[in-house]
Amino acid sequence: MAEAANESASRSSVAHASREPREETGLLFPRRRDALLGGAAIFAGALLVGAVDTKGGRTLCPFRLATGLDCPLCGGTRATHSFLNAEIGRAFDHNVLVAFLVPVALLIGVLLLWRGITGRGWRLPMPSRGVWIALGIITVAFWVLRNLPMFSRLGSS
Repeated sequence: MAEAANESASRSSVAHASREPREETGLLFPRRRDALLGGAAIFAGALLVGAVDTKGGRTLCPFRLATGLDCPLCGGTRATHSFLNAEIGRAFDHNVLVAFLVPVALLIGVLLLWRGITGRGWRLPMPSRGVWIALGIITVAFWVLRNLPMFSRLGSS
């Protein structure tokens, strides 16, 4: 009797699992709800940074406070604020790396929102290991160069 109950429960759980949509691996936010939340978080952050005046604020970067040098993200908030307020030149003056990444992040936010709302659209693949390594190398190179006197133009203003 107990075996029959276990077998019945096992069959019903298999049947229930087959009705649920399979979660695809290797995707950024594979479920609609997660895509919607991810896109909403990107735009909420953009709205907040775009609305808050970032001029004349305190230095919050622990690396800069400790060493006096710029980290890869120093000036990033000001760059994002300037970019979102259509001051593209100023965005590049604050942090050229972040100024290039803001439109990429906004595009990803749009794609995630579209996928979350409609259930259709591009499924964003997770970047490969090579992409992460390349981004790391670019970031470290930018970090070093922006602190050299001959590349002082890359420093945060």
